Amino acid sequence: MTVVVAIAIATALFAGGFAGFNEARIEAGDAAVATWAAPLIVVALGVAALGLYVRRHADGFRTWSQRKRLYWASLLFSGVIGMVAAMLLQEGPGDGLMSNEALSPNVAIGLSLLWVVGLVIALALYHRAVDDHERHAYHQASLAGFYAFIFPCPVWWVLWRADLAPPVDAMALFGLVLIVNAAVYLWFKFR
Repeated sequence: MTVVVAIAIATALFAGGFAGFNEARIEAGDAAVATWAAPLIVVALGVAALGLYVRRHADGFRTWSQRKRLYWASLLFSGVIGMVAAMLLQEGPGDGLMSNEALSPNVAIGLSLLWVVGLVIALALYHRAVDDHERHAYHQASLAGFYAFIFPCPVWWVLWRADLAPPVDAMALFGLVLIVNAAVYLWFKFR
C-alpha cells in the first residue's frame, strides 16, 4: 500500500509542477496551457503508474474480496475527482481553491458535472462495499454533519441581517460540515 500512496503523492507533485509551469507561462506573457490539459495528463500518468503497480502485484489484489475492491475503487475514484477539481480551480486568477473569483463558464460546467456525476458513481461504489458497522458510522456522521449545518446557518443569517456578522459563506459552512462529518465518522469507525 506504501507504493500506492507514493504514486498518489508523485501524481500530486506532478500536478503542482504543471500548475507552476503554467503560472510561469502566464507571468512571462505567454498563453496558458489549456485548462483541461493538466488534469488529463496528470490523471493519465497516475492511472498508468497505478495500473503498472497493480499488474505487477496482481496476485495480491486477486486475494481481496469483492467488497474490499469496491471500497478501494470508490476511494481512488473520489481522490481522482478531488484532484481534478483542485487542478481546475487553480486555473485563472485568485487564490486557487479558496478563491471566490469568477470562473469561466466551461470550467464551471465541467466542475459541476464532475461533482454530480462523480459523486453519484463514487457513492454507488461505496454503498455497495460497506458493512453494517461502517454504514452505522456513516449515518451517525451524516447526522452530525447535518446538525453542524442547521445550527450555525440560520444564526449566521439572522446576525448578518442585523449587520452583526459578515454575509453567510456557503463554503465555510460546507467546510464545517465536512470536518464534523469526518471527525464523527472516524470516531465511530475506529473506536
